[in-house]
Amino acid sequence: MHIKSNANREGKSVQPRFRLFSSSDFPRSYVKFLFGLFITRLGDSLYTFAIPWISFHLTGSVMVMGSLFVISVVPVVVFGPFIGVAVDRWDKRTIMLAADIIRMFLVCLVPLLQMIGTLQLWHLYVIGFILAVMTLFFDVAAVTAIPYMVKTNLTAANARYQFVNQIADLIGPALAGGIIAAIGGFHALWLDGLSFLATLIFVFQYPKIKRANIKEKKTSFFAEMGLGFNWLIKDKLNLSLSLQAMAGNFGASALLAILMFYLLSTLHLSEEQSGLNYAMIGIGGLIGSIIIVPLERRYRRGKLIPLLLGMGSAGLLIVLISDFWLIPGMAFGIAFICNVAWNSIVMTVRQETVPAELLGKVLAFSRVFTRLAMPLGALAGMALAEINPVYVFLLASAAKAVEVLIALISPIRKL
Repeated sequence: MHIKSNANREGKSVQPRFRLFSSSDFPRSYVKFLFGLFITRLGDSLYTFAIPWISFHLTGSVMVMGSLFVISVVPVVVFGPFIGVAVDRWDKRTIMLAADIIRMFLVCLVPLLQMIGTLQLWHLYVIGFILAVMTLFFDVAAVTAIPYMVKTNLTAANARYQFVNQIADLIGPALAGGIIAAIGGFHALWLDGLSFLATLIFVFQYPKIKRANIKEKKTSFFAEMGLGFNWLIKDKLNLSLSLQAMAGNFGASALLAILMFYLLSTLHLSEEQSGLNYAMIGIGGLIGSIIIVPLERRYRRGKLIPLLLGMGSAGLLIVLISDFWLIPGMAFGIAFICNVAWNSIVMTVRQETVPAELLGKVLAFSRVFTRLAMPLGALAGMALAEINPVYVFLLASAAKAVEVLIALISPIRKL
């Protein structure tokens, strides 16, 4: 399939410089969407930090913390194909609004149950499961809506989308550490619930995002799922990108499943120090979202992708040379530089190469494949953590090296 040029690499045209919120580069409605997304993602990072903290203080078990991570992945595998079809069929704006309302209720349910003295561990599993379904609805709808929102400069638009996510990941955990130290993890979730109002307000103001033009032919959900699955399997480029994500998710999940346990129980860090380690991950993602636009303008994607992933693999190994308390976050942060830069490129490639009427289905099936590796990664991480948590960083580095190999032997090298 023809791949649109991502470059202007010969200097014959000038792309706009990276400015996060600039209505001169993008429609004002997209800029407002980014503002709302930033506030909501900031709240999401509070939840990401607070839930492992809550589970640790409730149980002190690495297995519980890891299994809570796994339960947030299972819905993607089970419901991903259905969600992809739904996003392609229904109005994306309505999907995002409904998903945010439900997520707001679920997040606030945790501190509410704790306040009335009825919170149990199984509540966290159920709430985490449903939250994952709603988050997948929102994320797939948002990514498939970007080409409708901006029309052109897709790499820059995707980079800004990634930038918003990462700057929230940077500020959120550091803020969460201080908030949890001051008011506790449960009360921090009230703030997360309120944060969904920002996205609701700006998405509500956005006009309806119509579905792509599809032949008026009644087909079942299963038939449409089959179209997305077959397209992804037959397209070697997009399949290779999904295989890369599988390898990367395996390693990243191993780390995410044990990171909070490692920081609190092995390094004995405070909430503030743990929050700063998580913030280092956000710093890495922030850098990745900033550098990708000038890098992609300058270098061919097929060369850039393995270089970025190789840097991430090497960065994870710095835990071997120092036991400084901030080193785990720094190692993960370096890996996230390449992860976010890679994501920005891949989002653009998918938007350019996948037919609009199949994009939601293909994205959802790709997420099913890539998320299948996450429970296995989490289990491997928990097993290795019982021996030595540093081994989990080695595992994640090896997984990223596999991503480099895939880039070198697949159609990715021709991008």
